[in-house]
Amino acid sequence: MFRVMHTQTHKQWLLTRPSAIFSTLISDIQHARTCIDMEFYIFEDDKIGGVIANLLCRKSRQGVRVRLVVDGFGSRAMSRDIRHSMESSGVMIRQSSGWGQRRNHRKAVIIDDTVGYVGGINIADRYVLGNELGVWHDVMLRFTGRSVATLAAIFDADYSGCNISKDMANETAILPTLYWSECNGGGCMRRLLHDVIDSAERSITFTTPYFMPPEWVICKLSKARERGVRVRIILPERCDVWALNDITRRHIADAVTQNIDVMMLRGAFLHAKMAVIDSKRVVLGSANLDSRSLSVNSEIMLSTIDRGVCSAATRFINYLSRHATRPADADKRCRIPSFIVNMLRPIM
Repeated sequence: MFRVMHTQTHKQWLLTRPSAIFSTLISDIQHARTCIDMEFYIFEDDKIGGVIANLLCRKSRQGVRVRLVVDGFGSRAMSRDIRHSMESSGVMIRQSSGWGQRRNHRKAVIIDDTVGYVGGINIADRYVLGNELGVWHDVMLRFTGRSVATLAAIFDADYSGCNISKDMANETAILPTLYWSECNGGGCMRRLLHDVIDSAERSITFTTPYFMPPEWVICKLSKARERGVRVRIILPERCDVWALNDITRRHIADAVTQNIDVMMLRGAFLHAKMAVIDSKRVVLGSANLDSRSLSVNSEIMLSTIDRGVCSAATRFINYLSRHATRPADADKRCRIPSFIVNMLRPIM
């Protein structure tokens, strides 16, 4: 069931710098009066994790209901000490999935049932401080209005270990429409990607940290290219998971062969999962362009045609493009045999 919303004001803000994302989120948490619900794939036991955890403890002791959902595999670095500290302060923590094949990859926040966040960022220092890969880039959409009710219902289901499978689409197109893996009986991420590619008339740009799509995605992007759509994919030069670099190179080579415009962001890591369609629609969230996000994991995405969001997303894309170059031969050279790559496609 939907919770009762306390506002019908519909506003959207696209946050394109991790430092701004965390400062805005921390401010919203500090001002929370009734409830805080947070869901993250990764919650690190580091500086930013400690700041968030201490803040959640303080709000809980002030009487605010605080609930946190983390993935058992992604948040395996969360120590018993930080978890015990939160739970002893009244923070209610649920661990989803664990070490199985399916993982809860969603990143979402609801504050006082009036403010929602959806995007790609996790709770970890590297998003703000960077690491050996360089500065990290990611995005989150902060929004108010009726769509927060849908996000709250999805969180409630994850917290209780249930699935919401029925369609809960929004009534007004300009609102951010939410999509989650289990919607309409499952397969929602695949249907959303079909719709995103099919709806493009002039251009479509994807940003993704991991580019290991099933074969049908390359074919569909190639057909969009044939009908005159400019198809562009912006990736980081290197993955933060070193074992995926070779596999990614094979997919880059396949995409370039199909005349898809691939751009490599050098000296930084791009973690944003976003598509900008004709500069009029933005789709963003937690799903990567890989088989795991499309078919295995629990993901959440949203779509919006808000002009301000589209403008901010286009500026972000333009910034990335200025710092990216097309793949060199080394970026397309995979040392793993093709038959192994094909075996790994369904799970990577």
